[in-house]
Amino acid sequence: MIDIHSHVLPFVDDGSTTLKASLEMIKTEVEFGVTDLFLTPHFMKTRNYLSTYDNNLKVFEDFKKEVQKAGYKINLHLGNEIYYTIDSMRFLKNKMIKPMGNSNLVLVEFSMSEAEEDIADAIHNLKAAGYVPIIAHPERYSYLSNIDDYELIKKMGAYIQVNAHSIVGKYGPSIQKLCMKLIRIGLVDFIASDVHEFRSNYLKEAFNIINKKFGETTANKLFNNSLILN
Repeated sequence: MIDIHSHVLPFVDDGSTTLKASLEMIKTEVEFGVTDLFLTPHFMKTRNYLSTYDNNLKVFEDFKKEVQKAGYKINLHLGNEIYYTIDSMRFLKNKMIKPMGNSNLVLVEFSMSEAEEDIADAIHNLKAAGYVPIIAHPERYSYLSNIDDYELIKKMGAYIQVNAHSIVGKYGPSIQKLCMKLIRIGLVDFIASDVHEFRSNYLKEAFNIINKKFGETTANKLFNNSLILN
């Protein structure tokens, strides 16, 4: 599996406060069969998650050595989960935040409760600058009220990532039902763990649910989407 959204990198956001916790999360990923893991620390001014890419890279290089020392066989890639604001384009240009691994894909999130930024405008701005947005867990955005909202995201050229938590029902049955509908009509591109130290990893359980409901081809497409590695 390829997990494109995680908060495993220690010390840089709310994901992990200790090296031990981060290594435990790596252990779980490996046990679930994850071969490639993207470490995507928050960049979010409103919550004071402001660790720059240069700082993240230093932590990342040290963490990779610890993972290798512990004997875990997994490919680690660095990115960001960017809380989109009017300043995001400037931060990308200045390389305070970066795309996913060596790609031009950027993982972006928005407010859960209200449309502070227009998602369509954000997609337009990112695409115009040469980036391809992956919208993080839009199933959790309460103001996306109908399927047309998700179809617009896809028509504008962005990808959609949903959380494994949503698939297994941890955010409630209505979000779970929405995710199943989005998958059935082909609007979901990635399913990822969004794991934190305080948030369990349901990636394997989610894979089994999708495999049972939609078949192995669909499950592999959503949990092994290798376009992010190209």
